[in-house]
Amino acid sequence: MRIDEFPLQDKNQIAASYSAADPSVENLYDYNGFTAEMMEQRISDIGSREYEREKLANYLSDYNFQFSCSKQTLTNIEKLRNPKSAAVIGGQQAGLLTGPLLTIHKCISIIQFACIQERQLGVPVVPVFWIAGEDHDYDEINHVNVERNGGPKKRSLPPVSPLKTSATLMEWDSVKAAEWAESVFREFGETEFTKEVLSKVKEIFKSSKTAVHSFAQFITDLFGEYGLVLVDSGEPHFKRLQTETLEKMILRNIEVDEAFAAGIEQLTGRGFSAPVELQENNAHLFIYHNEERLLLFRDDSGNFLTKNKEVTITSEQLMANAKEKPELFSNNVVTRPVMQESLFPVLAFIAGSGEIAYWSALKEVFHLFGFKMPPLVPRLSMTIVTGKNEKQLKETGLKVEDVLREGTEVHKQSWYENHKPIDTKGVYTETLTKIEAAHTELKMLALTIDPSLKRLTDINLNRIKNEVDYLHTKMERSMKKELMEPLALFDHLQCDLAPDGVLQERVWNAFSYINRYGTDWIKQLTEQPLEFNGKHKLVYVR
Repeated sequence: MRIDEFPLQDKNQIAASYSAADPSVENLYDYNGFTAEMMEQRISDIGSREYEREKLANYLSDYNFQFSCSKQTLTNIEKLRNPKSAAVIGGQQAGLLTGPLLTIHKCISIIQFACIQERQLGVPVVPVFWIAGEDHDYDEINHVNVERNGGPKKRSLPPVSPLKTSATLMEWDSVKAAEWAESVFREFGETEFTKEVLSKVKEIFKSSKTAVHSFAQFITDLFGEYGLVLVDSGEPHFKRLQTETLEKMILRNIEVDEAFAAGIEQLTGRGFSAPVELQENNAHLFIYHNEERLLLFRDDSGNFLTKNKEVTITSEQLMANAKEKPELFSNNVVTRPVMQESLFPVLAFIAGSGEIAYWSALKEVFHLFGFKMPPLVPRLSMTIVTGKNEKQLKETGLKVEDVLREGTEVHKQSWYENHKPIDTKGVYTETLTKIEAAHTELKMLALTIDPSLKRLTDINLNRIKNEVDYLHTKMERSMKKELMEPLALFDHLQCDLAPDGVLQERVWNAFSYINRYGTDWIKQLTEQPLEFNGKHKLVYVR
């Protein structure tokens, strides 16, 4: 495995400004960057706070044990009992077959940054992956992309129930899930690894009650030896650790909303687009009702209600439920980071571009609860380059950087113009010029006969030119057929490295590569020292 890197501009304006240490975003976060000095300050800040470490460690042991976690994971959980220990946390939704590649990259980022900080700070630092199981948007996790007709095509697993409940609680048909996996692997194609990998995938799907359970098992299998600790935000028993902070969120609900609105206003006042939509009287908490996860709002009388007013509840009743039935609640994008901060001694949060953007509006929300926002560390961003891709790059004369920054279409057209057997453009242009000149005489004659024919003469000329265009297009198409194979190389590169103009890591699934190369490449990548320097990594695998 070879790894190169190069600077690639983040398309998210706020995230790009944060990574570049732009003064325009400097005071939106409590820690500006993640330098050694900042990490020293953060570990000191963590040391001044109290955490329910014993309860947290007991819960994490029980949760991770059900996935036959490694001894290293259990050892890491035990580290959290140490009052000097800290955690590096990152998270993602529980996508099928681990979801897009960026989930794998985030796991590697968490593990590596935790190791770096433990070595540099001289204190126990635990890697924790926060599974966003309380999210209810099943459409975001119910599919993987496969390659079809030169581009990504979604292969979705339909839900068993139409109810909008959390992914953690959304039970699936495990047999149909296994059948779905088999159909996906048929699209991946048969390799020397397919039989063994698919057998394991089907085994996990059949033994899992939910997509979240299967996700946790896959991540455990891939990263357990590195001690990665999993937590599912939607798991009912985990909610019982959240009661105290949940009560504060209800009690100070108006202040939370005002602090968030102020954060958004500060952002837009600096010329940035709002990363999260503002909704009037948003309580920033969901409640489960008839098995559905519904967002709560406040009314003018201080009561809480759902959007369709199906549920109306007083603040006193809500507080009572928070104490007695915390599993009825879940957080939204505003309150989830605060809940995470209240439970874990977070040394740093491994964040994607979107998270860096919306956390920029949360500083005052953190402060409302007496917390500082943890340092945000941009996750490692990578593109896998296969041996086949390397050959295609050599034959087209392109670099990976060209494909990721510009795409291949312009280069493809340029190559075609330089290699087509006959240059038709000159004759085509000359023909149009002659036709226009000849038609001018005809037009003048028509206008002499009847001035009202002007519009018709224009239409007539355009029809003739369109016919010439049509013939020219057909000629070009015929020549392109002769050069189909070399021209297709440009399309293959675009599809593999930047499908639909988007980074590969956001589209393709890890198991399409596991099916081709087994899991050794993930092990090698996890163990390869990678710098958190903001540069995009190019991972060459064979």
